[in-house]
Amino acid sequence: MGNPQSAIRNPHSTLTAENRRLVLMLCLAVSLVVVQSSWGASLQEKIEKEKRTLQELKQEIRKTRKQRDQSRKKQTQVLQSIERLDRRLHKEQREATSINREIEKIDRELDEIDAQLTRLRSDMRDKRAVIGTRLKRLYMEGRAGWVSPLVAATTYAQFQRRLLYLSSLATWERNLFEEYRRQVAHSERLQAKQANIRESLVTRKSRVDKKMNAIRDVKSQKRVVLSSLKKTTRSQELMLRSLDQAESRKESLLKKLEQRSQIAAGTIKKHTTDVFRRGALLWPADGDLVGVFGRQKHPTFGTYVRKKGIEIASREGSDIRAVSGGHVVYADWLRGYGLVVIMDHDNNYFTFYAHASKLLVKEGDTVAKGAVLGETGSSGLTNRSILYFELRKGTKPVNPLRWLAKR
Repeated sequence: MGNPQSAIRNPHSTLTAENRRLVLMLCLAVSLVVVQSSWGASLQEKIEKEKRTLQELKQEIRKTRKQRDQSRKKQTQVLQSIERLDRRLHKEQREATSINREIEKIDRELDEIDAQLTRLRSDMRDKRAVIGTRLKRLYMEGRAGWVSPLVAATTYAQFQRRLLYLSSLATWERNLFEEYRRQVAHSERLQAKQANIRESLVTRKSRVDKKMNAIRDVKSQKRVVLSSLKKTTRSQELMLRSLDQAESRKESLLKKLEQRSQIAAGTIKKHTTDVFRRGALLWPADGDLVGVFGRQKHPTFGTYVRKKGIEIASREGSDIRAVSGGHVVYADWLRGYGLVVIMDHDNNYFTFYAHASKLLVKEGDTVAKGAVLGETGSSGLTNRSILYFELRKGTKPVNPLRWLAKR
């Protein structure tokens, strides 16, 4: 049998071990709770940080979108501003031309009146001389001047002849006086008309002067707008985007015109009488070649661009000519390029003429080689008189210098 004292101590020693295990388990549980709490706090911080990052990213996206929208708005505003100035300039020039035509008409009318007055005054001088001589003679002969020839007649027949002569003379003198009075009245009317016309001429010349001042003012405003696009890097970037926007409009238009031409070619067989080959095309305008096909420096903004055509510096108002026969498929404003003419030459070739000051053709016109399409100018994104010319094979630009005649 065992020792009773030992039996009494064993239960105490067993409880102590269990307590230790319990304490250890409690400690582990507490540690796990603390670790989990620490992990939870760290994860929450990460979540909050990611939320803040996401929020900042959203704000940056909104800011970028706002800047992009503002940039697009500014591009549109620049192009709209230039087009508005171009349209105003075109209106003022058209009105000035109309007034000048009126002045030319008035000048011709004045010349005609001057010629009439010169002839009338010459005739009046002759009549006045005759009337003066006749009155002088009548004065010298006195009242008996008319009677003496009749009294001196020796026969009745002679009396009758002298009476008939004197009667005819009196009628002639009366008619002479009446004609002279009519000429005097007519001369007075012509002089009054001449004075009114000259007053009208002065008024119209004053209107022309005002129009010319308005034209200079519009051109000055346009130069200011274009010059502002060269001052800062941001302005130059805006200008380049404006050029890109204008280019995009042009490409979209040319694509539509080509599609329309292809549809028309499928239903109507078209012919051109001109030979459309290299070296056979007329030059579209007189002047110096200042811009060539390919990459080059923009003459207005000083930045490098890739041109799909050529530029010819020409005196404002010079003729723009069709390089070959064909049909006008577009003749209107095109934002960024000003007044534009596009021709379809019926063989999948198109020509593009831009920056005109005046158009003399309209959409649908059929024109021959060398026909005048309009006049050169500075409409669109340019501040000097220039013709921008492109040659397209479908929508693909080709170098015009390889197709234009040597000069």
